Amino acid sequence: MNAPQTILYDTQSSRGPAAPVEEDMLRKNSKRLSIARLLLIVLVVYVHFPLDVPSVRDIGELSILTPAYLANATFLRFSVTILTIMSGFIMFSKGSDLEGMTTVSKKVKTILIPFLFWNISLVALLFVAQSAGLLSGQRLDLVGASWQTWADALFSYSTRPVNYPLYFLRDLFVISVLAVAIGRVFRKYPVPLIVAFMVVAEYNLDGHLILRTPMLPAFFIGGAIALWRVPLDKLDSGFWVFAAMLLAMCCIHYFWPSQNNGTYIAILGGLTIWTLTARLANGPFADRLLMWSKYSFPIYLMHGIAIFAVLAVGFTIEPTIFGLLAWLIVPLVVAAACAVGFRVFSMVMPKFASFVTGGRGA
Repeated sequence: MNAPQTILYDTQSSRGPAAPVEEDMLRKNSKRLSIARLLLIVLVVYVHFPLDVPSVRDIGELSILTPAYLANATFLRFSVTILTIMSGFIMFSKGSDLEGMTTVSKKVKTILIPFLFWNISLVALLFVAQSAGLLSGQRLDLVGASWQTWADALFSYSTRPVNYPLYFLRDLFVISVLAVAIGRVFRKYPVPLIVAFMVVAEYNLDGHLILRTPMLPAFFIGGAIALWRVPLDKLDSGFWVFAAMLLAMCCIHYFWPSQNNGTYIAILGGLTIWTLTARLANGPFADRLLMWSKYSFPIYLMHGIAIFAVLAVGFTIEPTIFGLLAWLIVPLVVAAACAVGFRVFSMVMPKFASFVTGGRGA
C-alpha cells in the first residue's frame, strides 16, 4: 500500500487545498532537517559560551585563540537565522498558517510554555541568589529592579531575558502568530511581503515586537522555499565549494568586517550546513545523529542554565593551548550534559518533562 501523501496548499490561492503534490518535501527531508537542527543548536551552544573576542583584529598579531575568536565572530552567528528559515519552511510546508487558532494553541504549547518555564525558573534562582548577596553585577539585577527590568527578565519585553538564549523562542512565537494572521495573503504575494519585512528589519520598524528583527524576513523566506517547492537537493554536490567559500568569507569578515559580509556568511553557512546533512544522513553515524537529534530542543532550552552554572564557578577561557582545547570541548560537553540530564528528567517525570518541552524530546 502506498504511503499517504501530505496535502500542500496552492501558493496562488487562499481557497483551500490544491491537489496533493507528487512528493512530500517535508517527509522527504525530515532526516536532514533533524540533523541540521542538531548541528545548528550545538553551534548555538558554542556561540553563547562567553569568549572575549578582540575588537581590534590585526592579521599580523595572531594568538592561539584566533580560531576560536574567528569562529565566534563569524560562522557561529548564522545558526539562529538558519533555524528561523527552517521554522518557516516547516510551518508553510504543513499548511499550519491556514489553521488559525489551532496553530496558535499549538504554538502556545510548543514554544510559549517552554519559554516561560525555562526562563522563569532561572529568574527565580537568580533572584534568590542576588537577595542572598550572590551573583551581583549580572546583566539584569533583580533586587529592587524596576517594572521594565522585571518585564525584561521574565518575558523579554525589550531585551534578552535572564535565560538569554530563549529570546529566540519569544520572537519565534510572535512571528508564528503573525504568520497565521497573514498566511493567506503571504501565499498570494510572498515577494512583496518579504521585501517589506526586509525593510522592517533594516530600520527596526517593529520596535520591541521582535527583538532579533532579521528573524522576520528569514522566517518568511523559509515559507517561500516551501511554497515554491524549491528542490533542496539540487545543490548537494556543492558542499566543498560552499565550505571553502564560507571559510574564505569568515576570514575576510573577521579581519576586515563589513555589514554586508554577515549576510554572505549566513547564506553560505546555510548552504554549507544543508549540503553537509546530505552526507551525514547517508553516512555511518546517521542513526546516532538522529538519536541525539530528538534532544535538540531540550539542549536549546537548558544550555543557557548550564552555561550560567559553568560561569558561576569562575570558569574562563585563557589564551593558551589548554584554553583553545577547553573552548572546543566544554560547549560540546554542555550540550551532551543537557541531553543526558533531560533524558534522566524525562524518565523520572515523563509527563512534566513533555509538558515543559512542548511535547518534544520526552
